[in-house]
Amino acid sequence: MHLVERAAERLLQSGVLEGSAAQLLEPDRARPPSPPPSAPSGGMFDLPPATAAAPVNLLTPGMPSQVEEVGEGLQVARRPAVDLAALERAGLFDWTRGRSRISEEFRLAQRQVLRAAFAPTAEAGLSNLLMVTSARPGEGKSFTALNLACSVALQGDHRVLLIDCDSKRDSFCHALGLADAPGLLDLAANPALDPGSVLLKTEIEHLTILPVGQERSRSPELFASRDMTQLIQSLGRRYSDRLLILDSAPCLSTSDPASLAPVVGQILFVVEAERTQRDEVEAALDLIQACPLIMLLLNKVQVSTRYTFGAYSNYYSS
Repeated sequence: MHLVERAAERLLQSGVLEGSAAQLLEPDRARPPSPPPSAPSGGMFDLPPATAAAPVNLLTPGMPSQVEEVGEGLQVARRPAVDLAALERAGLFDWTRGRSRISEEFRLAQRQVLRAAFAPTAEAGLSNLLMVTSARPGEGKSFTALNLACSVALQGDHRVLLIDCDSKRDSFCHALGLADAPGLLDLAANPALDPGSVLLKTEIEHLTILPVGQERSRSPELFASRDMTQLIQSLGRRYSDRLLILDSAPCLSTSDPASLAPVVGQILFVVEAERTQRDEVEAALDLIQACPLIMLLLNKVQVSTRYTFGAYSNYYSS
């Protein structure tokens, strides 16, 4: 896989629309749908800073048995705010299947993102801010953001904060059952709120989610405001040990990505193969060229050969 690392004005000169960008396929949804998620029972809390880099299991050991003091020696168990079933409904790939083309592609993309985010010369509070966007809706940006976040979290070297920056009605937080949860927009509307009070821990160790929030009616003004700019910058500095992935709206659907582009250190721009037109990509890139590093990822590519990532999955498991 080859992610194109260029400034916006040179991205199209590299021929990425002819196949030299990263190539991912969204998995088929063959499994039956899971039952609707139960409402989180007060499970909102922040994660402590990472203290060690170690391999992790998909599920956090013992997390469902966490307890909370409720009175005179009484304790009740509480589950994590976002469980694995909800993440799967939002588009999480089955990472327990071992090596596959999808998992290997994400690991390659992850390597380049982390290199730029945490290099010795990286600027703390900027390089660790990655926005994922596209030109049009339906190109796979939320699928990419969620599974890239999971890939980094499972590696274990860095914690990940996945931020929903898309205020549309069917953003990935809706699939998680977090449509009414406080989040990013509320923090921008009320700077007195503590960000740690609205972060949601997940059933995947090292992965935390910040919902888009409740102030949907004010989202155009809030995303364009100085308060949002300062909020994103402060989150990048406060959680400088983490990769912050911002799942933003498509560039040609709203002005939000253009407002966020000068604040983030990296952008992963998702392009759907054989659907998105070159002029749409060029128009979208013009809107976000204020970001110093833009990488293109070609999604939903039809593969015609078996000699690709994941072809040796049986070899590694034997």
